[in-house]
Amino acid sequence: MALSSTIFCDRCGAANRAQAMFCSACGRSLHNSAHGPISNTLTGLLVQQHILKRRYRILGQIGKGGFGAVYKAADTQFGNRPLAIKEMSQSNLNPQELHEATAAFKHEAHLLAGLTHPNLPRIYEQFSENGRWYLVMDYIEGETLEANLDKMGGKLPLDKVLNISAQLSSVLEYLHSHQPPIIFRDLKPANVMLTTNGHIFLIDFGIARLFKPGQAKDTTALGSSGYAAPEQYGKAQTTPRTDIYSLGVTLHQMLSGDDPTDSPFHFASLKTHGSPLLADLEKLILQMVEVDSSKRPASVTEVKQKLQHIATLHTVAQTNPLPPTLPHGYQSALPGIPLASPLVPAANPSSIAPRSKRSTIPQPRKNTLFICTGHASRVTAVAWAPNSSHIASASYDKTARIWNSSNGQNIHIYRRHSDRVNALSWSPDSTRIASASDDRTVQVWETGANHPLFTFGGHTDKVLAVAWSPDGTRIASAGADKTVQVWEVATRRVLFVFNGHTDRVTALTWSPDGKAIASASNDRTVQVWEWAKDTNRNFLTSLLFPQRRVNTYRGHSQKVTGVAWSPDGRRIASTSNDKSMQIWDAITNRTGFLHRNSLGSMNSVAWSPDSRFIASGGNDKIIQVWDAITRNSICVYQGHTGYVTSIAWSPDRSRLASGSVDHTLQIWQP
Repeated sequence: MALSSTIFCDRCGAANRAQAMFCSACGRSLHNSAHGPISNTLTGLLVQQHILKRRYRILGQIGKGGFGAVYKAADTQFGNRPLAIKEMSQSNLNPQELHEATAAFKHEAHLLAGLTHPNLPRIYEQFSENGRWYLVMDYIEGETLEANLDKMGGKLPLDKVLNISAQLSSVLEYLHSHQPPIIFRDLKPANVMLTTNGHIFLIDFGIARLFKPGQAKDTTALGSSGYAAPEQYGKAQTTPRTDIYSLGVTLHQMLSGDDPTDSPFHFASLKTHGSPLLADLEKLILQMVEVDSSKRPASVTEVKQKLQHIATLHTVAQTNPLPPTLPHGYQSALPGIPLASPLVPAANPSSIAPRSKRSTIPQPRKNTLFICTGHASRVTAVAWAPNSSHIASASYDKTARIWNSSNGQNIHIYRRHSDRVNALSWSPDSTRIASASDDRTVQVWETGANHPLFTFGGHTDKVLAVAWSPDGTRIASAGADKTVQVWEVATRRVLFVFNGHTDRVTALTWSPDGKAIASASNDRTVQVWEWAKDTNRNFLTSLLFPQRRVNTYRGHSQKVTGVAWSPDGRRIASTSNDKSMQIWDAITNRTGFLHRNSLGSMNSVAWSPDSRFIASGGNDKIIQVWDAITRNSICVYQGHTGYVTSIAWSPDRSRLASGSVDHTLQIWQP
């Protein structure tokens, strides 16, 4: 290609024909380039209140994207939730240009469609209308990290840098864990959205690619000058270490205020002021931006762990609320579980329980990882996200909170309920939460959202329990109206109402195959029932319900407070005001294990993901972890100063989260 007939994309640097309207590599519009053609792409013309696809109401234009315009819109078929819609014109393009532009546009959609992570926007659909392509995705309220840096004078405080870096390393770790790994290739402040509560989203996947083992170099040199690693200039294939380089550049810029585009590949020393912590951070950053990729950290997981350790030391130096790691020599009581290393206490001092002489303030135990405070009343429920990244908690203070499980930060508070929040459940893809309240509603909301996607109001009294089905298509809720209601998420249509209890229903759990539900009640029973007649029956449900719909367990002598189905489907555990925790066979109802607590009611029970261990807690303020096979107690946690109300295991079995009347959420290692 002759130089005179070439246009270089000002976004990724790729060479294009002089007549091209869009970059063939990343899709950026070339008509605004200093040397590019000036053409009418017929985008950005939609006016407010215009309806796309008989569904999306345009609220306004929010910017110019690589292919034309980006709009904010309301989804009229889904509670008017806000969405972002990218637009690309198909007009004034010759066949080759249309092919290139459409391919680049669809690349981002197809790549993001298969990804689920709290720091990634979601793609809902793509469609064509009136000669334009549209891509519907999450609308993110906030500003780019680039704009935030400009507002802050070019650099950020250390605690904010560490928070952002923790989230960036988490999402890069997720991308790199795919097979083959996904290389983002364009990490820079302009491609990071920052919300008002400090949550980040990685945006613009236009030049992301799948790593190809054995390939000597990339087909096209791509990347943003100053942030792109040397290998992105066509000398070698980009690898996960390419993203590590860009992350290091971004960290250096946030701390130093230096614009890397002014002097690519050269990084001034940070002003450490004799601080060992900053010296360690500088050492890590300089390793990340090594020109020789083999000298960079081996993986972003290694970077993430080092950043967590630095965050730990920084937090302890500021607040000294907890030891930075578990005590030397501490070993998990669970076989095969390594020492959690190193988790950190919440980075915001206001969300950490301070040391105090008052006995009512929880004090860290030797296996406490962090104590999170912030709820103004008792914590009623805790739930660990299936992807392990976050923990949700509910409270009598009418709120639900989301915490970052890797650093303990409270990253979001949901305030839309008008009364106590009693229970919550994550969707299987970790993107939404269903919360149940005394206000008689179940609200389904996206993580980080301040409003519900929709509200289910089918109950006539307080809603005390909620659980998402394993396949994510249905939600079961129960409450003081003595019913359990199963409803479809997509339509909010009630599919089945179970009326078998004679008193309020306090807890429920799905069978692992999603075909049956076990519900616990103040009527002293746990009832196991197949929720729909047309459910495809398998071996387990056929044994449970050979001729009848309801299998009733009557082992408790007082109100049943909690119930959990083992992940292997064989056993059910329940707790009661009769001071017992009982494990029984899901088919025969035969009690296999009974623990009786002489000090008070038992309130909560939870199985480990492998069905090997079970944790229970109650009014004695302690949590016991049992080997479900040997029936031996292997760990006792005594970190709470109030009744234990809820327990949840981390998906990898290494940690537990517990909520209490003492207003705290505590994360600890058994």
